[in-house]
Amino acid sequence: MTKLPVLYLSCETEALTGPKGQASLRRLIRPDLVVVNVAFITSKKGGAQPEIFHQCGEGILARRLQSGMAERGFDVAVSGSREQGLKELAESMTHLAPEEVIELRLNTGMTSEHYRDIGHCLEALRDQGVLLICLDRLENVGNNEDHPQPHDSYLRNLIRQWEDEHRWVKAMSKSDLRASHSTPGAEAPVADPTLCVLNTAFSLGGMQAPQRLFGFSLNENSQSLAGYGWMQ
Repeated sequence: MTKLPVLYLSCETEALTGPKGQASLRRLIRPDLVVVNVAFITSKKGGAQPEIFHQCGEGILARRLQSGMAERGFDVAVSGSREQGLKELAESMTHLAPEEVIELRLNTGMTSEHYRDIGHCLEALRDQGVLLICLDRLENVGNNEDHPQPHDSYLRNLIRQWEDEHRWVKAMSKSDLRASHSTPGAEAPVADPTLCVLNTAFSLGGMQAPQRLFGFSLNENSQSLAGYGWMQ
C-alpha cells in the first residue's frame, strides 16, 4: 500500500462544511490514494494526558493506537465520539467513506520530545492506509489575528530550526562526541496547542521540513484553510 501523506491544517472548522471548503479538502488527497482510516491529531489547552475519541467504525484502529502508545509510556483512554464534524471532514477529504475515524486529542504541558515520540508512534500507520491529519483548529471567527499561520515566517523558521537541530544531533550521535541530550530546549513544557500539534506533525513527516505549503480562501468572510503537507 502506498504511503499516505501527513497533513497539518490550520483553519476555522466551520468554514470547511461549505461547498468551497469541502472542494479544497478533496484537492489535498490524490484520487489514486487508498484511504482506509483517518486519524485526526488535535490539541486542547490543559488536560492531564492525551485522549482517543472513537468517531465511527469498529474501534480497531483506536485500540491499536492505544496499545502502541501504552508501549511508549502514554496512558491513553478511549472514549466514544465527541464530534460528528470530524467524521464529516474525513468523508469530505476522501473519495470513499473511511472505515474508521478517530481523534487523538493531545494535552498541553508535555515536552517537545513527548509530542515527537507520539508522532513516531503513529508514523507506521502511513503505510497501512491511515490518513493522518494534524488539525490546528481556529474556533473564534475574527479573533485569530495573533494565531501563527503556516505561511508566517515564524512557523517556517521554527520548522527549519527543528530540522537543523535534528541533523546536528544525528551527526553528533555518529561521532566520537556523543550528544548528551536531544534538541536544545526540548525539556521545556509546551503550552501552545499549535506547537503541540506541529511537533507531532514534524515527527510524523520524518523530522524534516514539509514538501508542500498550501492555502485556500474558503468564503467571503476571509475564512481560509492553510497548512503543510509531508508527502514523502
